[in-house]
Amino acid sequence: MKKKTNVKSRIAFNLVENEPEMPLDFLDYLTKFVTLSAEERTMLANSMQVITCFPHQVLTNVGELEQHIYFVQKGMVRKFFYHEQNEVTVYLADEGQMISASVSFLTGVVSEFVIETIEPCTLWFVTRSALENLYSYNVNFERLGLMITLDSLLLKEKIDILRMTASPQERFLFVYKEMPDLLARAPQKYIASMLNMKPETFSRFKKKLMEEMGNE
Repeated sequence: MKKKTNVKSRIAFNLVENEPEMPLDFLDYLTKFVTLSAEERTMLANSMQVITCFPHQVLTNVGELEQHIYFVQKGMVRKFFYHEQNEVTVYLADEGQMISASVSFLTGVVSEFVIETIEPCTLWFVTRSALENLYSYNVNFERLGLMITLDSLLLKEKIDILRMTASPQERFLFVYKEMPDLLARAPQKYIASMLNMKPETFSRFKKKLMEEMGNE
C-alpha cells in the first residue's frame, strides 16, 4: 500500500495570519444546534485557525492521530481508506460541511482513514486541545460538540444504509438530487466509490440522465 504524502510533513499549506472573520455559513451551521452569545462566538473564533491548501494535499494520514476538525469554506475534501490496494471513498465534503477522521479525533486511536483535498481549499479548523478548552468553559459548547457529533453519525448512517440497501440507480439519483455539486466537481471514480458501484456503472447512469435531460 502506497502511503499518501502528508501535507504537514511537506509544509504544503499556508496558515493564514490575520485571520478573517468566521464565514457566515459556518455560523449558520452551528446555530442549527445551539444559540451562541456574542462572547461565545468570539471565544470560538479565537479558538479556530484557517489554512489554504493545494489540491491532493493530505491533511490526515493512516496511522496518525487526528488532531483537527475541518470546516470547508472553499473547495472539496474527501475521506477514504485502503482496501486491498484500492482507495475506498466514504465521504466528500464541499462548502459548508465538516470533515475529520472522527473516530481517531474522538477516541485518541490512530486513524484508519486519509483526509485529502481534491480542489484548492480554504479550511477552518479547531484542534483537539482548543476544543477541550471550549468544553471546559461552559455546557453550551459541550452541547454543541455533542449535537455536531450526532449530526455526523446520522449522516454516516444515512449513507451506509443507502450503500447497503438501495439499487445502483437509486444511489445515483440520491447524489443527483441531494449532492448535485458533486456531479459537476468531483472525479466520477470518487463518487462511484462512495456509492459502492463501479465507475462504468456510474458513468452509464450519468450518460442516461444527460440524454433524458437533453430530450426534455
